[in-house]
Amino acid sequence: MWKDLAALAPPLTVAAAFLAGVFWVVRREMGGKRRRERTPENRRSGQ
Repeated sequence: MWKDLAALAPPLTVAAAFLAGVFWVVRREMGGKRRRERTPENRRSGQ
């Protein structure tokens, strides 16, 4: 049983890294506009 789990560890690690990367990109793309609007530079210039 442990050999089966050991054989699955590398693919699960790659899958977890891939999902983390997708989550990071989606969060950055979807939330970027909101963060840019809240920067102090934009508040000072009246935008």
